[in-house]
Amino acid sequence: MGAVERIRSTRLDAALALALTLAGLAQLVVVPIAGPATGVLYVLGSTLPLAWRRTFPVESALVSSAFWLVPLEGYPVLGFVVVVLQFFALGDRGRPRLAVGLTTAWAATASAVGTLLGPELPVAAVGAVLVVVAPVLAGRLVRHLRGQNEALAALTDQLREERLRAEEAAVGAERARIAQELHDVVGHELTLIAIQAEAASQALRLRPDLAAEPVETIRSTAHRALAEVRGVVDLLAPGRDGHAVGGVVELAGRARAAGVPNALTVTGTPGSEQSAAGLAVHRVVQECLTNAARHAPGEHVAIGVDWGPTEVAVTARNARPGRGPVHDGRGLTGIRHRAELLGGTYAVDATDGGFELRVTLPVVRAPGSDRVPA
Repeated sequence: MGAVERIRSTRLDAALALALTLAGLAQLVVVPIAGPATGVLYVLGSTLPLAWRRTFPVESALVSSAFWLVPLEGYPVLGFVVVVLQFFALGDRGRPRLAVGLTTAWAATASAVGTLLGPELPVAAVGAVLVVVAPVLAGRLVRHLRGQNEALAALTDQLREERLRAEEAAVGAERARIAQELHDVVGHELTLIAIQAEAASQALRLRPDLAAEPVETIRSTAHRALAEVRGVVDLLAPGRDGHAVGGVVELAGRARAAGVPNALTVTGTPGSEQSAAGLAVHRVVQECLTNAARHAPGEHVAIGVDWGPTEVAVTARNARPGRGPVHDGRGLTGIRHRAELLGGTYAVDATDGGFELRVTLPVVRAPGSDRVPA
């Protein structure tokens, strides 16, 4: 720790105090302002406290102004510079506010009294008061502006953190969306492949001549799964609208051919701008067929898609072999999330021997296109 730090000053203020003190002492030699001892005492007492103007602003201002009551025959030429620097620091750094006010009042009084005791005219007392009060007010103003800047900087940092958290949340949502898309697509196609693989295995054991058809189905399903995965990648790329709306008919047909008996009924016609709802309907139907194949193999699935002017409703009904409540797995959870994301509804009803799913999704139509075909 250096000498400046030990006396709890700063290098700049210590240098200023030393330089102005030496200048005041030099002036005493050329132009005395009082007797030698009194002049030296005044210069040292009123100028050296400048070294602590920022570390002890109230105390240094009180000590410095106390020497202004010493009667003089003149004033140090650079004395006004000392006063301005000292009391600007008081306004800028001083606290609490009451101490700053009382110190300013004391210094203004001492400045006026010291002026009246000196060779100046009485009217000079007004200027003596202003030379104290004005720097204090300027210091307070600078302090206020600095506080506003610090508050704005803190707000900027807070907004930056909020933006980063929002970006992280968006990334997390996008990851969940990708996982859901892959689950819906790959899970459905792999379920069909598993069904056909089982059929091919049975055929190879009993009637090898009948194994060609399920093997061909496995091959075509695998190629379609690959295309679906590529479609998901394209869907997640910016500017892509997603899966074709009319694909549910083809989807149900493929499932039927793969051994998942189902009947699809579509009423109404979706608008061309309903890509979000159309993709969701496609995924819901896909997941219903996948769930039926997994949990109710061989059971008939009745699926309905009803496009209305404001919403589209999807229902799926099938018998189920088990009893008891239905627990939402990843598939049903994904359907529920899709419905909630689009502002729709989701409900399942599991009874003894039956399962029903109902999903409604809001649709957006272009002005003038609200006619629903019969």
